[in-house]
Amino acid sequence: MASEAEKIAFLEERIGYELAMLNYTFMRLVTARPSTAEEQLDRNAFLESFAIHARNLVNFLSPESQAEEPRAADYVATFETPDRSRVQRPLLRLERQILTIIASQTTEPKEKFNIESARELYTWIVPAILRFEERLAPKYRASLNALGSVGPT
Repeated sequence: MASEAEKIAFLEERIGYELAMLNYTFMRLVTARPSTAEEQLDRNAFLESFAIHARNLVNFLSPESQAEEPRAADYVATFETPDRSRVQRPLLRLERQILTIIASQTTEPKEKFNIESARELYTWIVPAILRFEERLAPKYRASLNALGSVGPT
């Protein structure tokens, strides 16, 4: 178990950054109207960045524990993650298309990780983070800016 100082630093530095990047990339995705190849590349870069930050936050909010990876339950013992079943498909798309290089990547548009997949994840993550923040003890709540903060990675 991490020390109190390490737990506070993790909220400030990592979760705050993850939230800032999630919010920024999502905003860029939903407002982008690419009309050139370069603008399409920018949109793809935002989609991939969003996917990484979304996956990191879903992992943080989820009860499944992995060694040395802090979880929401490390801060709020009774924290219950919203039902993940509604985000299983976009997470699977994300894993298959963004996080791995496989020969059998789909060419079927409805099976690709896209803006709608991002929207499904975003609308799951944001209420879950707000619920988490609401249940945090005051000593931790002051460390978490649910809007996210940008700093060095």
